Amino acid sequence: MGKKLYSDEELLNRLQEFAAELGRPPSQNEMNDSGPHATATYAARFGSWNEALKTAGLETGTNEPDGRPPTPKEDLLADLKAVAEIVGEAPSERTYRQHGEYSVKTYCKRFGGWNSALQAAGFEPSVEINLSEETLITALQEFAEELGQAPTSDEMDQNGPYTAAPYKRVFGTWNRALEQAGLGVHSAWGVSKEDLIAELRRLNEELGHVPRKSEMRDQGRWSGSIYQKRFGSWNEALTAAGFEPNTRWRIPREELLTELRELAEELGHPPTTGEMLEHGEFTTQPYWRVFGSWRTALQAADPDYLENYRQSNTETVPFGSNWPQIREEIIARDNESCLRCGMNRETHRDQFGRDLPVHHRIPRRRFYNHPDRAVEESNVPSNLLTLCIPCHRRLERLPVQPIIE
Repeated sequence: MGKKLYSDEELLNRLQEFAAELGRPPSQNEMNDSGPHATATYAARFGSWNEALKTAGLETGTNEPDGRPPTPKEDLLADLKAVAEIVGEAPSERTYRQHGEYSVKTYCKRFGGWNSALQAAGFEPSVEINLSEETLITALQEFAEELGQAPTSDEMDQNGPYTAAPYKRVFGTWNRALEQAGLGVHSAWGVSKEDLIAELRRLNEELGHVPRKSEMRDQGRWSGSIYQKRFGSWNEALTAAGFEPNTRWRIPREELLTELRELAEELGHPPTTGEMLEHGEFTTQPYWRVFGSWRTALQAADPDYLENYRQSNTETVPFGSNWPQIREEIIARDNESCLRCGMNRETHRDQFGRDLPVHHRIPRRRFYNHPDRAVEESNVPSNLLTLCIPCHRRLERLPVQPIIE
């Protein structure tokens, strides 16, 4: 047997450090998503995840998958009603994911399904449960045509005409729904580890920094969940690719709120999740870990933010096909510098830890939502400008955008 990459002591020390960052023992989901090693690594070494916790001197049996003890049903129903007040109707699963404090899976587990949870809160069941197979398949095929590929369940949840939940109810699994629609299924096992690592390194070159899981989801060829399945955790995938693991497991609460407030001030309104992903220093993931939902994070930053926050602004719009190449061509055209202040690419990477943004003068959302246009049409050179992050934020607040000849 070869020498173990990590000793038992190193594994336990890292588990204890991660628990200290969280302020409690991590759940399995938290460990797999953001921890230094996968729970499978600990289970293989110590017999089970709970045995690893015990050996590390940490309490066991207290965490639900989201890292918290079971939530009283009264609290779940109260939050469901609070979200209904925000959106003006009984929330769908997608709507609740955007605004709610808890996990949709928690509601399904505690009440026996999303519609049962709605009924317990005094709402009419969602109409999605009555969708026919033909309606679901047609919607899935049309969404796949828009994307240019078979969507993942995450893509369907975020931007599809329906969430993935009714497909799983009707067809059993997401892949079976794809098969019924005549689309290729998604399988983590159909991709070699070498290809996954090559894509990690490519994205690292493009971004100028070690990719985050959310960046792989938004800009990479495969989702971060595939890396998690194949390597055990995102950080172990990074290690396999020769990168240092993401070490900021727990960003301080006040630091998150400061960034949210500063971005709100620069945008002139409370940022949506899409705006935080595009312009913010952090992704939305640490906000979900610390506050439980984006709505709660906004309320913690300033209770007045909720009055100006609307669900319709949270839609994530794709960049279109071949965007990485187009983006690189625009940055090269603009001499790898911000067109407003002149900051060069290397300085920008050193200062902000990421590459120069490429700005769309006419937002790609207008193309994406137009019945006769495609989002790719927004990527013509005359519509694109290379900017630094501060200039990008300022420019997006202008009613009239400058033109580059």
